Amino acid sequence: MRFFLFFLLLCSHAAGVAAANNDKKLRHVQGEIKTLADNLSQLNKQKGQASIELKHVEQQYGKISRTVKALDSQVRLKQRRIDEIQQEMQIQNGWLLTQQSQLAEQVKTAYALGRQEQLKLIFNQQDVNRSSRIMTYYQYFNQARIDKLQRINTSLQLLTNLEEEKLGEKQELTVLIAENKLHQAQLAKSRVERKQLLAKIKRDYKSKNTQLSRLKKNEKQLKRLISSLQKVTRNEVVTKAATGPFYKLKGKLLWPVKGKITQSFGSKRSGGKWNGVLVQAREGTKVKAIAHGKVVFSDWFKGYGLLVIVKHDKNYMSLYAFNQSLYKGVGDRVNAGDTIATLGNSGGRDKAGLYFEIRKKNKPLNPKKWCKKRR
Repeated sequence: MRFFLFFLLLCSHAAGVAAANNDKKLRHVQGEIKTLADNLSQLNKQKGQASIELKHVEQQYGKISRTVKALDSQVRLKQRRIDEIQQEMQIQNGWLLTQQSQLAEQVKTAYALGRQEQLKLIFNQQDVNRSSRIMTYYQYFNQARIDKLQRINTSLQLLTNLEEEKLGEKQELTVLIAENKLHQAQLAKSRVERKQLLAKIKRDYKSKNTQLSRLKKNEKQLKRLISSLQKVTRNEVVTKAATGPFYKLKGKLLWPVKGKITQSFGSKRSGGKWNGVLVQAREGTKVKAIAHGKVVFSDWFKGYGLLVIVKHDKNYMSLYAFNQSLYKGVGDRVNAGDTIATLGNSGGRDKAGLYFEIRKKNKPLNPKKWCKKRR
């Protein structure tokens, strides 16, 4: 008995030590995340008020663009429902006219029988069997008229309900359209503000040496960001995909968008080289995750605009930059083909395009060798 009590105490102590160790690890990770957040805050500090305002404007532009897309979708759904209601009402009106016509024929038939009441029909018949048949027919005939009247009433009630629903949908549609117009106006205002800020930034950085220095600094900061993210998430396990390990997907990955590659991996870029590819496509095009993973960064970042980074396993990450709007946040799980953003020109870009990278332990890889061959 004493041995059993001693064993329980020993287990309890071990469990307490394990819990304390887990708490300690958790506090350590939380401390790392805080340090990373502080570092990012420092990394994203811009020289000049114009650059600071650009970050705010592009973030706001992305949010408004996403809202406008959502409102457009709602407007289309409302309009579609109104059209469906209109079609249902046309069908019901057609059916109602048919039933009314048939009812009129029944009334004519009743009139042709001689406008006789049931008792009169019975007493006027000498043959009892025939009287019984006529009585039964009369009851069937009368019941048919009652049933038809009930169906007509049901149809009229349905029409009334459809009319009320149509009115409600139209009222909601009017509100959505008004709200959408307001956001469209805000979007236009943001475009103007962004254009003015970009012009000012270009004046501030018109020297080629200054532009090159800024570009190299941006690349250095991105590398530091990825290193920090790998450090903070090194012990975090990304759930395995049904497709298997990421490295086995080489040559089979989806492209994040369809479009023309205007800058290839390793091509010259203002004294440096492109670490990924630049894909030109229409602004607002959906950007898809190339494979299963977890979002570890989703925010505005200097030189890359609205940026999403997805961790696929302990070694591999994919980056999607210059976005218009972000659709996934930090911690979200994604599968291949999930929409994570919409393509744009944030980060001070003139043309819409997606900057896309794949990295292994912070080493850039050629996306063309990892994604499916383009047709």
